Amino acid sequence: MSKSEKFVRGGARALTGLVITGAAAAGALLLGTVQLPSIQSTPHALQVNTTQAGERNIVCAGAFPELGADPSRPDLAIPTGEAQVLVAGDGELGTLTGSGPEGANASGARVLVGQAEAPLAAAQTQKIGSPTLSGLTASACVEPVNEQWLVGGGSTLGLSTTLSVGNASAVPATVQISVFDENGEVDAVQTAGVIVAPNSEQIVSLNGYAPNRERLAVRVTSTGAPVAASLGVARVDGIVPVGTSTVTRQLRAERLVVIPGVANEDSHDHEEVPSDTGPADRFPVQVNAVAPGDAAGTAGVYAIDAAGVRTELGTLDLAPRTVASLAVETWPHDATAVVIDADVPVFAAAEGASNSGETHDFQWFAPASKIAAGSATPAPVVPGGTLIVANAGDEAAEVTVEGGADETLTVGPGAAVEVPGTGQLSVTSTAPVWVGVRMLGSGTIAGYPVMPRAEHTGDLTVYTR
Repeated sequence: MSKSEKFVRGGARALTGLVITGAAAAGALLLGTVQLPSIQSTPHALQVNTTQAGERNIVCAGAFPELGADPSRPDLAIPTGEAQVLVAGDGELGTLTGSGPEGANASGARVLVGQAEAPLAAAQTQKIGSPTLSGLTASACVEPVNEQWLVGGGSTLGLSTTLSVGNASAVPATVQISVFDENGEVDAVQTAGVIVAPNSEQIVSLNGYAPNRERLAVRVTSTGAPVAASLGVARVDGIVPVGTSTVTRQLRAERLVVIPGVANEDSHDHEEVPSDTGPADRFPVQVNAVAPGDAAGTAGVYAIDAAGVRTELGTLDLAPRTVASLAVETWPHDATAVVIDADVPVFAAAEGASNSGETHDFQWFAPASKIAAGSATPAPVVPGGTLIVANAGDEAAEVTVEGGADETLTVGPGAAVEVPGTGQLSVTSTAPVWVGVRMLGSGTIAGYPVMPRAEHTGDLTVYTR
């Protein structure tokens, strides 16, 4: 091919490219300036419940952990005895392994597996009597979550507090522990992390994390898998055991906190102690609260009884992330619940006691979650327990309790009443109520809140095209 032919072909190609480029540019300009007809359709939203064919777990803490039971390992908490579990609803019980080598130090923590949409609840109780521990414990079994709070206990001389963390899933959980005391957040444990293996329970000594604290609150957060947490609190006087308590977790800080079941029974019938030597009650009720946010506030503390009598107990001054405490000098003998009315959201608990001669026991009662009107909620009441139904609202509630001797009763505004009956009960009310279970005997006391289902959502919005 001659040079002139190559030149002509190259020029033709260049001209063709220029024409195509010009046409594309003109088309783009035309599309940008000319309104073309379009078809518009609003996406159709469809709600899908992803839990319909799923399962959910409820974890029971297991046997009470004793700190210092092994003299060679004083920082090790070893479960003692065996807890009894009462189930309300249909589910299959399994057991979590321990955190030691090859599952050692197992507490017998149970996991209840049931259908996601089925009513399901459980509670556990344990009578403890040994040379080093004594008392009656009870707690609600709870659904694993990624964040929870616990209030109660301390780590001063004679007082030990342990944290039990159960992981019922098939993947490990990385758990962060933050501890708060009477002076604020404890710096040493802000970044404390614990790995909880799948289908196992880990027990942690808070005395080792935060020694010499008069009062404690704990925030537990997890990644990788949700967990269920509880506290075990034991008290000794020298070498004499003087009580045990387990503490049920809380999910949400509230301005209105209701704690059903609180009592202070004494064989001396609340014998008054001279004011210059101590409070009127030998073992006063104690109310603790912590505001988890950045704002300070105040809270009024009240006791209520079955007749709707509201007794002012005192005021809590709330500094951010600091555990405030109120010692109730004289507990109203007929009162059955504590109400905290705060101007900032708080987590809280109340310590009650039972004393008979030389026998003493105590219980850190956790707040109950509000049961919505018309919601049938399973309420497992362990043997020896009594249902306490509190109405902190302004209107009377017609409450129906089924499962034993079916009963419908009226709970007036500002009242908390006892309802006899044990077993697999169910509570339905025409107005919001707060429900707990109390076990009260001669020198023994225990209790736990009735837990409505945790607010997990299985609703997924799907937009069709």
